[in-house]
Amino acid sequence: MIWRRFFRSCDRGVASLPQRKGEKTSLSKKSYEEEMDEVTRWNVENTDILRILRDDVADERLLAWSEALSKGIRKVIRRTSVELDTAYDNYLDLYKFIIHERIKLVKEPSMEKAKGTADLDPITVCIVCGIRALQQEFGLPGLMSTMRLKLLQRYFERMKLPSIGGIS
Repeated sequence: MIWRRFFRSCDRGVASLPQRKGEKTSLSKKSYEEEMDEVTRWNVENTDILRILRDDVADERLLAWSEALSKGIRKVIRRTSVELDTAYDNYLDLYKFIIHERIKLVKEPSMEKAKGTADLDPITVCIVCGIRALQQEFGLPGLMSTMRLKLLQRYFERMKLPSIGGIS
């Protein structure tokens, strides 16, 4: 009986709460993609990540990663067809690349300016941002993001692969 009343009240809509003095009425919250683009822009402008990644990542490799990312990580990891096996291999390649690149960039002077997130170290975020910027530059689908990296981390941790710093 109580649940019926609750659901009926939800159908009618919820009255808005009164605003506090000085509170802005417009929504100024950014979407995750906007935040990711902002961090990417900052890291690209303040570090040498694009120069470094252009030397280390072949165009074919970047294209393969982008195609795999556009298919969806959960769908690929659950592997239901042979076609998705190549995407799985590309995910594994991307994950291992980020691990090795992170180790390589620890001593890179420009990485001291890299911007991280609350749960990822600055170098890892900078690598993700660099890959994302290269994808945007070429107009590739399936942009890399920290959320996708966390998904890869979760799946590959089960396989006892090394962890990427700062992700738990």
